[in-house]
Amino acid sequence: MASLHFWNEFELKKPPLVTLQVKDTGSAKNVYMAINRYLQQQSRPDFVEFNNTAALIGRLMARRKNSFRGMPGFRAVCKLNGALCRLLRLDLPRDLEHFRGALPDACDAELSGEMPTRNSLEFVLARLLAFYSLHERIRDCCQAAIKYFGQMIRSNFFMEFLTLLIAAVAKINKLSLVQANNCATLYNKLQPQCPKFPQVEKHNFLPEDYKLPTQLQVVKEMQTATPDEASPAGVQLLIQAPSLITKVEKAKQQLKADVGVVVSRETAIPPTKEAFQLSSLATVEDVKHFIVRESKARKKNPENCVTKPIQNHEWLAAKTLFERKLQARDQAKALNIFRKFIGSKI
Repeated sequence: MASLHFWNEFELKKPPLVTLQVKDTGSAKNVYMAINRYLQQQSRPDFVEFNNTAALIGRLMARRKNSFRGMPGFRAVCKLNGALCRLLRLDLPRDLEHFRGALPDACDAELSGEMPTRNSLEFVLARLLAFYSLHERIRDCCQAAIKYFGQMIRSNFFMEFLTLLIAAVAKINKLSLVQANNCATLYNKLQPQCPKFPQVEKHNFLPEDYKLPTQLQVVKEMQTATPDEASPAGVQLLIQAPSLITKVEKAKQQLKADVGVVVSRETAIPPTKEAFQLSSLATVEDVKHFIVRESKARKKNPENCVTKPIQNHEWLAAKTLFERKLQARDQAKALNIFRKFIGSKI
């Protein structure tokens, strides 16, 4: 019994490309157009981005293989890299170009010509099936890796490396879905044309107990439900448009509204600060009280004190000199020096 997954073999034996004379070449036109459209899609920027992102994942895996080799998520990345490498070895565009080159140049239902055998078309279908299955494995590995690394990044483990890795894996998953859908579309177009190709007797590419699937499923991207779909029983909420209000109606509404009475407000006059009088320092006791009061004011509220223009070292020197003169029992000189100092600064 032949293996049901023979198309997944690395060295799948390619049947010889043989052409036979047929009377009707109309089916070759549809095959040629489908293959040509698919090959044109391979030149899009998405295909180039897929290859670049796959190379980036390979470099990230090689750089961190010693640090993360025991983690389940990293093993999923290794499997993902293996599937990407196998996808590169598959080289589906090369097989499609070879088969397209064997198709007749002029294709019409009334024209006869040489067409490749059914074995060659079945080989192309087997390659498409392998390509589609590899992309399924790629998406499975992407989901497994994202699930594990998403849990790690929530715990702030390896934040910088995992952010880049998750972005690359998510991009591969998205582009893989696009390529798989393109492959499924091509397969679904080529499969119905298979019976129309000539077949060589006693030379069958497919095993006797195996049949290729008649159709491959096109995977749709997950989309968020619209509000209409999310509502139960499809109930649609009707939003009433606001009524139009004219200027006359708006004026009437303003007249009816209680807007109060206009009241004149008097601005509060801030209390005026009394100017400092040097004559208040008439005696030594007045100076002592002034020094105590200003020392407290300079600590608590230096912006509103009387001695604001005086710097700290000058104020300290003036107090020290005043105290020394008092200790020397020269009260008149102490009072005179302090009054002159305050008068020159304020």
